[in-house]
Amino acid sequence: TMRSHHSVLVFLVLAMCTVGGWCFPLEKTVSVTFPGDVLKNMTDMELAESYLKRFGYMNVQHRSGFQSMVSTSKALMRMQRQMGLEETGTLDKSTVAAMKAPRCGVPDIRSYQTFDGDLKWDHHDVTYRILNYSPDMEASLIDDAFARAFKVWSDVTPLTFTRLFDGTADIMVSFGKADHGDGYPFDGKDGLLAHAFPPGEGIQGDAHFDDDENWTLGKGAAVKTSFGNAEGALCHFPFSFEGKEYSTCTTEGRSDNLPWCATTADYGRDKKFGFCPSELLYTFDGNSNGKECVFPFVFLGETYEGCTTEGRSDGYRWCSTTDNFDKDKKYGFCPNRDTAVIGGNSEGEPCQFPFVFLGKKYDSCTSEGRGDGRLWCATTGDFDADTKWGFCPDRGYSLFLVAAHEFGHALGLDHSNIRDALMYPMYSYVEDFSLHEDDVEGIQYLYGSKTGPDPTPPGPTIPTPGPSDEPEPNTPTTTTTSPTTTHPVDPSQDACQINKFDAITEIDGDLHFFKDGQYWRLSSKTEGGLKGPFSMSERWPALPAVIDTAFEDLVTKKIYFFSGTRFWVYTGQSLLGPRSIDKLGLPSTVEKVEGALQRGKGKVLLFSGENYWRLDVKGQNIDKGYPRFTDIVFGGVPNDAHDVFHFKGHIYFCRDSFYWRMNSRRQVDRVGYVKYDILKCTDSSNFRY
Repeated sequence: TMRSHHSVLVFLVLAMCTVGGWCFPLEKTVSVTFPGDVLKNMTDMELAESYLKRFGYMNVQHRSGFQSMVSTSKALMRMQRQMGLEETGTLDKSTVAAMKAPRCGVPDIRSYQTFDGDLKWDHHDVTYRILNYSPDMEASLIDDAFARAFKVWSDVTPLTFTRLFDGTADIMVSFGKADHGDGYPFDGKDGLLAHAFPPGEGIQGDAHFDDDENWTLGKGAAVKTSFGNAEGALCHFPFSFEGKEYSTCTTEGRSDNLPWCATTADYGRDKKFGFCPSELLYTFDGNSNGKECVFPFVFLGETYEGCTTEGRSDGYRWCSTTDNFDKDKKYGFCPNRDTAVIGGNSEGEPCQFPFVFLGKKYDSCTSEGRGDGRLWCATTGDFDADTKWGFCPDRGYSLFLVAAHEFGHALGLDHSNIRDALMYPMYSYVEDFSLHEDDVEGIQYLYGSKTGPDPTPPGPTIPTPGPSDEPEPNTPTTTTTSPTTTHPVDPSQDACQINKFDAITEIDGDLHFFKDGQYWRLSSKTEGGLKGPFSMSERWPALPAVIDTAFEDLVTKKIYFFSGTRFWVYTGQSLLGPRSIDKLGLPSTVEKVEGALQRGKGKVLLFSGENYWRLDVKGQNIDKGYPRFTDIVFGGVPNDAHDVFHFKGHIYFCRDSFYWRMNSRRQVDRVGYVKYDILKCTDSSNFRY
């Protein structure tokens, strides 16, 4: 059965590793470890203990780290009952198998609520917005997968789903990797697949998908063609060309190195073809309206001949769309080719066919050199010389099925204990999907049943690029796909292009946003709006370009700025400092102060990591009894917040692009986006920048 809930919902697939392990193709070479190998090294009892604690069957006292509130045997019986297994209370084979099966990561038994909010939307026309795209699939395929996932629920309820292209929607959909800013990090391939928040304001209702996964339609790469003469049809694999069979896109028969495929089984007979995703044809997101890469290009004085991840911490491959990024600042993200490898040491790079391995030429993926039978390829023409490689693409995860499950959570549904239900915790691919009766009963309990013909939702429809004139096969048109950024701007000049500010604080009654030597002011008055950027060096010339936090003393109107282990005090144009923060009584272990809160006249709380100290501003010393743990007094906020400030009667804790708002009763009453909720950004800004 289903239960509505408030907790974040995370779609988890436990990594299943081969007996032979993950290692280099060559024997007796350095072993490479990937996420999931830890399961091989865990005993069944260690796995059970971890599983029972993680999913709520064994509730351990906060900070105790010792006794469980229930015995292992009772916890096992509770887990077995939930999963429909025989209730033995022992760690039998079927129980171990269930613990290793793909499943959702939210605890099955929750004794607390993370967020307050409604259990369902209070309106039937629910809006959604796709903030960015995965390089694994062409944008229109992703759009279609999400649209079909929403239709699963609108087919059986009065709900309609309208896509927005700017502003804030009820359900904000995005792709991200690892620590992507909401306090619930992804963990690489084959771990957490996605998660969604239940209905409500701010971040609630939003759905995030792990871009370390291989997103497909569930049966391997779904390659949508561009240009050619097939009108955007999917590649047909395998296909024959000049007497040879191809199971991937190829550049054979072309002199421009553009990958292509046939869209029927026999190109020689039907002459139907299209071009496969390639950075030579287009990019996505970024600020270049989909323009193709320009090679070579210059970045930080270095020349690049292909897509790169340099300069980024998220692993996304990008390129400049002019020959000099340093000068023009124009870029886009590179689409993954159908042969983009997984893992190895060349994540996201395409297989290079043919390639040489131990002196032999290979025209397709091979398991040679491996003891586990896994298919791999080189990402350069000569593995022997370059040793660049990765595993060949697998079937991947069905974006449609995962999205349908997550959107169920975003509408207010919890998990089902019916194995065939979409909302069952375990993920599995289904060829001919249909919504189970239990799913229908759950969603109709919240929103009622569908009556009459399908309503026509208001608002814009999903745009599809119009067909262009058919190009000659050997001279493809390089017109790009529809842009995802309608008004590209210099990110250094537009606050709405910044996802994480260096510091946010209230000065002179206005909220100030600091980033890399610039700042913006947001008036507390409704008609004031956002102004800037302004130069920090013009107003506070002694400050470094990057500050960690600041506060204005309510009594003296002095402004304290913190950067690393130093602080500065401005009184008008008069300056004191820089001085070391240990002069305030902070211990030498504090590397920086990340937030400051006024606590009445003359008292300020200084935050760093999971602790905070109370500063007596007049005495310039830390009060006795500190530090204290942040989560004891300010429960429900992230311990690693990098911006903490007061604004309009609320306390805000920020982490990456998100904020947690706390009311006067020290309750988190809202979680949302800094740029959309506080800055009121409405443009189609780049979510990854």
